[in-house]
Amino acid sequence: MPNTKHVNFTIIVNWKARGFGCSKVCAYCNWRGSPLLPQGAQSEAEVREFIRKCDKSFITISGGGDPLYRFEENFPALLSMSDTIKEEGYKVRIITREVRHVAKLKGIADHVSISLDDDVLQLLDNHQRIWDLHQLDIEFSLVLPPLPMANLLELKPQYAALHKRLGRRLVLRENFNSIFSLEAASMSFGHGGIVFVPKSLCLNSRYLSAIDCTGHEIVQDNAALAGFLMANPDAYLFGGFVKHLLDPVVHLEYSDIDVIALNTGVMDALVQQFGFTFKDVSPEGAYPRYFMGKSVRAGKSIQLILMDSDADAKRFIFNAQFAVDRAGFNQGFFFDPMIGEDAIHEAIHNKVAQTVPGTRSMDLFQPDRLLVEQRHKSQLIKKGFLISRL
Repeated sequence: MPNTKHVNFTIIVNWKARGFGCSKVCAYCNWRGSPLLPQGAQSEAEVREFIRKCDKSFITISGGGDPLYRFEENFPALLSMSDTIKEEGYKVRIITREVRHVAKLKGIADHVSISLDDDVLQLLDNHQRIWDLHQLDIEFSLVLPPLPMANLLELKPQYAALHKRLGRRLVLRENFNSIFSLEAASMSFGHGGIVFVPKSLCLNSRYLSAIDCTGHEIVQDNAALAGFLMANPDAYLFGGFVKHLLDPVVHLEYSDIDVIALNTGVMDALVQQFGFTFKDVSPEGAYPRYFMGKSVRAGKSIQLILMDSDADAKRFIFNAQFAVDRAGFNQGFFFDPMIGEDAIHEAIHNKVAQTVPGTRSMDLFQPDRLLVEQRHKSQLIKKGFLISRL
């Protein structure tokens, strides 16, 4: 058993026996669909065995699914878990977004951390007075956007203003999806009213989800994953991930990671180091081979294409439907020379997807490529892209 001294202990809950018990769809959350997400409440015996290893004064109940999801329906399970924690001599801390139920936690939770988003911020004024009347110990937490350090520093005045507006402790949490290094000292505000929590603290803490484990075992460190792929000479990145690399302010989020690999060694390393399993989704005998990769750790999925050569990898990327997609990364950026680096940069920054005239080489694409491109076009429109012609 790893050393548990001074680390936080968190119970990851998902009250639904099937599915995901949260009404929100947060860009940074990777729990939905995670194989280690619990399906229903953990047993009392599991909870007791887990928390008895903790030498801190409190145990956190968090998502996973939201602990206050469908509050009336799931209140008995929450109360039972809270009572078990208190019987073992610990205080209870609950992290939630369901602000309309927070006042009902008096006598159940000793500390409440409310995760902020735009919807939650709009509701706060309706609840602050009753929270004060109940003398609830409440703090607010905010997951930082996955931006480079320089961009985060530009946001510090906004966080200071937010703290002043809230009038309570504000916790800024490093984003697990961020691929950029972050200097903890630079995120200090010089007082205890705003606290920065690095993801290393979470990754080294202990969790009871479907298993008893460390953060490293259930949550993907996306920076490490990206670093491996970006340094690998046999991995060619493209799609939304490359747009994020080129212009993270405009393209703040990306969904799956698109990779072309020149050998199975890339997949083998992803399996061994990052907990992925890959499913071949290609027709028998087809070239190239298409794989869907999913990690046991909560994080991004990988769509991987196995090809034979650098020439094929670039021919695949340079025959994309839109000029904005004709950029890749293989230990450095590369761009379709027919379009030009500057033009692709401009299209990415301005969110303009221009169809490329002329005949495209389609032999490296799957038979349903036209359907894939129709879906991709719809996704770009939803993300605010203007569709036009070169």
